Amino acid sequence: TWRDIAIPLISEDELAEKMEKAREYDNFRLQKYIFRLWHSYTEGQKKLLTVTLVRIRRMCCRYKLLAILTKWRDKAQHKYKKREEELILKHELQLLKWRSKLKCNAVAKEEFPFPEHSASEVSLGSEVPECDISLFPERVISRIFAYLTLRDIIICGQVCHSWMLMTQGSSLWNSIDFSAVKNIITDKYIVSTLQRWRLNVLRLNFRGCVLRLKTLRSVSLCRNLQELNVSDCPTLTDESMRYISEGCPGVLYLNLSNTTITNRTMRILPRYFQNLQNLSLAYCRKFTDKGLRYLNLGNGCHKLMYLDLSGCTQITDSAMEVLSAKCHYLHILDISGCVLLTDQMLEDLQRGCKQLRILKMQYCRCISKEAAKRMSSIVQQQEYNPSDPPFWFGYDYEGKPLKKQNEETPLKGDEEVILTESTHNSEEELA
Repeated sequence: TWRDIAIPLISEDELAEKMEKAREYDNFRLQKYIFRLWHSYTEGQKKLLTVTLVRIRRMCCRYKLLAILTKWRDKAQHKYKKREEELILKHELQLLKWRSKLKCNAVAKEEFPFPEHSASEVSLGSEVPECDISLFPERVISRIFAYLTLRDIIICGQVCHSWMLMTQGSSLWNSIDFSAVKNIITDKYIVSTLQRWRLNVLRLNFRGCVLRLKTLRSVSLCRNLQELNVSDCPTLTDESMRYISEGCPGVLYLNLSNTTITNRTMRILPRYFQNLQNLSLAYCRKFTDKGLRYLNLGNGCHKLMYLDLSGCTQITDSAMEVLSAKCHYLHILDISGCVLLTDQMLEDLQRGCKQLRILKMQYCRCISKEAAKRMSSIVQQQEYNPSDPPFWFGYDYEGKPLKKQNEETPLKGDEEVILTESTHNSEEELA
């Protein structure tokens, strides 16, 4: 009785109605879930379609620009060739007229000689050409002026306006050698020249030039610089090298020989000159082994093919061990005068520098003949001399500076011995 009262009986009709409602609700939830999945799929497809449309439009614009640029380039090349041919034709016609005029003058003088004219006047009248060099094509003018030095180009630019325009060709200023005019050129002219031709300069030579810091900082304007020679520059400092390295990251050839650079510069080189191939540090005695190890920091100067360390008496085997472990492309190495290097350095080179071809070891007293003989069978060319450094090196076999008395009054017998030993090649020494 209690069960009948607590749980009332449900009729079959009511139960069927409730089951129908439950099915409808379950179908509704299933349709809602499917609709959500379909909606997210359609939204993703729409986004993909918009992205592809944008890419197609960009590609169409790019192809249109390429077609326009190719047409413009072809038209410009055609105009340039046409203009060059017209100039060459004009020059040839002028040359023919000049030759025919010379022949007519010669024939007229032979037929009607004038005794009152002197021989000098006749020769001057027949030899003076009426040909203007400014009418030559631009490439011909650049080839002619390429044989002149910087001083001659400056003088030619002061002749007249047309000659000044001829000296302003961009190809003439790809390579500038300031060392040839270091005694007459001013810092102001160097700065103005580098500012004007900063995009054309590829090679700079400041060997032996005494320059101010502002002038050396102007080198950083040459973004396309590939070769830089600042050897024997007494005013070159670490600060100026910092400015140069930050502005000219594409340098491939760098000559810092006989300068006062320190470990600060050696730390800057691998940071900016990662494509450096030729490096000369000859007679730079202010940096230490720590500075030479900096060349292998990070990406470093691992593409070095030529390295000159001649006269660096402070270099030891520990620095050369780190260097040979990273510089695998090294082809030429000069360690002449590095009196502290021993046979261990040659073993490190054999393990690390597999592509080494030329090795110079003049006046390396601590390297034995047996080690040099083993090394000569690996490299193609070798220079070896175990004798003491000559007096003009400025230091003895221990790397200590020589006294002034030894430098001023060397013995004649010692000089003769040094000269005869320095002329021996590697094969004579090993024999």
